[in-house]
Amino acid sequence: MTAIPPAGSPLGGTAPAATGDPAARLKQTSHQLEGVFLSYLFRAMRATVPADGLFAPDEGESLMTSMLDDQFAQSAAARLHRGLGDALYQQLGRALPASGRPAQEP
Repeated sequence: MTAIPPAGSPLGGTAPAATGDPAARLKQTSHQLEGVFLSYLFRAMRATVPADGLFAPDEGESLMTSMLDDQFAQSAAARLHRGLGDALYQQLGRALPASGRPAQEP
């Protein structure tokens, strides 16, 4: 399983959410979970490409490709609108106290 870099780290993630705002933390966590999902999706898609022949990838190239896929996934999750992260945020936001609930979108 791939570790998610801490928020605000130079390796990726989004800006740290306000610690006192449960809605901001929920939104950040929802998008991070979407990034994990996309990372597994990218990994599964890459596994379908044949890697045999004269230029088969070695361990270092596989590791770097995996790390690149993770960064693409986190970046895509931060930019997607109305994706899995937003759906999780809307669904789980219903459990927040009334003052921290996300605004309902039409």
